[in-house]
Amino acid sequence: MSTVSDRKSLFIILTVFLGVICLTYLISIMARGYQLNFQTGSGSIFKATGLLSATSKPKSASVYINDKLVTATDDTINLPPGDYQVKIVKDGYLPWTKDFHVNKETVYQTDTNLFRSVPDLKSLTLSGAINSTISPDYSKVIYAVASASATRDNGLYLIELTDNPLPIGRNIPRILATNFTFIDWSQFKFTFSPNSRQILATNSAGTINYLLSLDTPITAANLFDVTPRLSAIKTDWAQQSDQIITAKVDKLPSELRQLVSTSSATAISFNSTEDKVLYLAAADGNLKSNIITPPPAQSNQAQSRQIFKNNYYVYDLKDDTNFLLFNQSALQTQTPFWLANSNNIAFVDNKAIRVIEYDGTNLQTIYAGNFDPDTVYPWADGSRIIALISPYTSAPANLYAIIIR
Repeated sequence: MSTVSDRKSLFIILTVFLGVICLTYLISIMARGYQLNFQTGSGSIFKATGLLSATSKPKSASVYINDKLVTATDDTINLPPGDYQVKIVKDGYLPWTKDFHVNKETVYQTDTNLFRSVPDLKSLTLSGAINSTISPDYSKVIYAVASASATRDNGLYLIELTDNPLPIGRNIPRILATNFTFIDWSQFKFTFSPNSRQILATNSAGTINYLLSLDTPITAANLFDVTPRLSAIKTDWAQQSDQIITAKVDKLPSELRQLVSTSSATAISFNSTEDKVLYLAAADGNLKSNIITPPPAQSNQAQSRQIFKNNYYVYDLKDDTNFLLFNQSALQTQTPFWLANSNNIAFVDNKAIRVIEYDGTNLQTIYAGNFDPDTVYPWADGSRIIALISPYTSAPANLYAIIIR
């Protein structure tokens, strides 16, 4: 026979159990974007909203919704279904703006990368940089020095680009080979092998070719003219490049493969997380919808599913979205490249270094000055860009790191 104490205990347990269920339900529907509805006469306890997760790098930027200051990053904002303009601003950085259409029970993320409004320049070289070349994996830059005031240091140099946090020896040029009595490295042009481990040095006349290995010291004794084997070397490198391109293309949906240019390894490139691909279109065509099942929060920015040859596009492998960036003819010979750890692409246009978001929004100029448009390279962590700059008329051109983030 139950006692009054037993009945009280059972009542408490049931009350706690029901409370947990109600709280769990409340949390779950609020996580889906529902809010308590305090409007009288609405006939509903909850109202449906969407969620905007406003994130930025750097953090603590101001978030404006339809020109009204709402919060600071990083925060999540409930918004009724509808169209909104989101602006994220921070002192010292260029503003970021995007239009969103918010659906109920859907989470959207800004994932904003803000760029400095006044870039900071840090010199990487001091005695000039002649015929600089970056490796295919963007990890090394090689160049020659021929300075009348530094004759003992003239020769072939290498800078290894790294985001290693240790400052000792980081990104400091090191000499690979001094000039020899029969070699002035400033008279040579350099080509990296597809695996970035060898360099082909060719004199200005194209009559002498040295194959340099970065794994062994370069001395006069191990330098041999490989011109008789040049054809075989180029064939081998072309095969390596084809293998790299094939590996990239194999990651794409079959419907996209036939439209992508395979003329060079730089015609197709992935972002750091490999869920977005920048590609040059090799042919006209149509990209059908729903190649993959898109997520609920698929980007609602304007897409370009009709493909035209010689345009650069970005296809999102998670979202099944395809965005037009620009035509190849708009570029100043410099191949566009991803900024690491971001959704932005950098390129040279109209004597300026510019960035654009993968979906074609937020086109911004991050540097304009007296720089060589053929010598603009990415940095390992995406925080800066390397450029060959002459800071004033008649000044020697040196490599500078342009700090943009």
